[in-house]
Amino acid sequence: MMKPTMNSRKSYEPIDNRFAERVVVTCRVRYAGEISTQPHQGEGLTKNLSVSGCKIISDSPVTRGTLLTLTIALPDELPPLVVSSAHVVWVSGCQASIRFMRLSEEHRKRIQSFVWKSISRDSLSDSRTRFRLV
Repeated sequence: MMKPTMNSRKSYEPIDNRFAERVVVTCRVRYAGEISTQPHQGEGLTKNLSVSGCKIISDSPVTRGTLLTLTIALPDELPPLVVSSAHVVWVSGCQASIRFMRLSEEHRKRIQSFVWKSISRDSLSDSRTRFRLV
């Protein structure tokens, strides 16, 4: 009889810490914010979007920890979203991950509706956690 070994165990992906499903989407985004040493203003594109935040590629780098106001033009033919409390949590060159600190109920519903309509079976990863027990 063969004994199980540590090497025969199935490896698992770590749990994704995001609380909201993100969808890959390219939208125009403008941003403005300020830290004590320099103002941040620019334009760019989103790489992904969820009700909890987004990832952007911009024309100029932003500083981690900065609080920005984002204006996001969703491709849904409605006026752009203005998110006034967007926290820069990660930066690499001209890419940044943004966490939405506060969203109005209207903005939250609009983003969630957009995400649900944009998710396809092909865009989902088998290694991604779909739900979380809290």
